[in-house]
Amino acid sequence: MSTPEKSGTLAAFEQARTAHLEKMKEYNAICADITRCMKEREAAIEAGKEAETNWRMRFRTLRGNLTDELKAEHSQRIASRELADEFTGLIDELEIDKQFTMISGCNTGLSYINSHRAAFNEFADATWHSALRNISPSLLWAIRLRLQREKVNPRDDDTRSDMQVVAELIGDALTRAAAALPEKALTEAPVLENIGLWRPALTGVDMKLYQSPAARQRLAVTLKEKRERLKEGNAK
Repeated sequence: MSTPEKSGTLAAFEQARTAHLEKMKEYNAICADITRCMKEREAAIEAGKEAETNWRMRFRTLRGNLTDELKAEHSQRIASRELADEFTGLIDELEIDKQFTMISGCNTGLSYINSHRAAFNEFADATWHSALRNISPSLLWAIRLRLQREKVNPRDDDTRSDMQVVAELIGDALTRAAAALPEKALTEAPVLENIGLWRPALTGVDMKLYQSPAARQRLAVTLKEKRERLKEGNAK
């Protein structure tokens, strides 16, 4: 099957797919940053605890004599504690970024799904109409003959018209033959190979949030308030 010129609907699908995949890549990168920062914070906390213990022991051993080395150790334990606090604040900010990105991922996911439906339907409808325009004359002749057969053989026990009887007969026969084709036969069309035969999987998307625009709006308001509080706290 030849590939038709790319339509605006297909181009929109490709753009929506790219936008969604990029958004989820951004989300996963933030998740990775949070995981890394949490490990760094734990390391800083442990280093601070060890430095605290060592410093107190040496402080008592030296009976409060603050040598240059002891002063340096004191600065180090304070630095470890402050570093852990900085990581805590950064993680809080990243968590907000993460949730905002998930909201965006829900929105790009919705566009991705809708554009897939539009592109798939457009191609299916265009293929259908093309097939009707190029239908075999011999098949049309056979259908016309079948209609005549119904006229020649009236049915007293059937209220359907001749057209309805033949339409059901043709539909059943063609649908059974089409259903017998393997699914992989559909992907022989490059357009369908590009679009995909099934609704795209929204891997990693919070589906409860995806299915509730109201929940996304409420979460966005909550996140904005959290961000403002963090800014105010950092400004003090």
